[in-house]
Amino acid sequence: MMMKLDVIKRRVRHCIEKIYEDDSDLFDRNNYEVTISCKLAQYLFTKFSNYDVDCEYDKHKNNKKEMEIDKQIKERRPDILIHKRGNDENNLAVIEIKKSTSSGSRRLDYKKLKSMTLQTGEYRYKLGIFINFAVGKYDLTFFVDGEKKQ
Repeated sequence: MMMKLDVIKRRVRHCIEKIYEDDSDLFDRNNYEVTISCKLAQYLFTKFSNYDVDCEYDKHKNNKKEMEIDKQIKERRPDILIHKRGNDENNLAVIEIKKSTSSGSRRLDYKKLKSMTLQTGEYRYKLGIFINFAVGKYDLTFFVDGEKKQ
């Protein structure tokens, strides 16, 4: 049975707060986003031990994970996935992160999260999470079935 949304959200929040408690120097030193997402994935693994927690995972079953963005097919590697590799039956959460100081496009991350959470789509992740990290605080935006939720 698939985990409930409020349980997923609570566990993810706990892991984010753990980074701020134990690894705040990652923000003070202005570390690269990949460093932060890998640290978050380590904490997520402890809360989602029955799932695979992968960073930059580019596979969909045995093929490349691709999406149409602005009428072009592009390879996609979400920052973090909580899923079971090799099938779409247990795609729990897809996570994209940005640091508040990043000039990178949030629009593209939002499109990715919308597409990957569509329940009529190819990937069908139960929850999409956008995390905006800043020194001492964070903001979350959730996506369920292709729609932005709070």
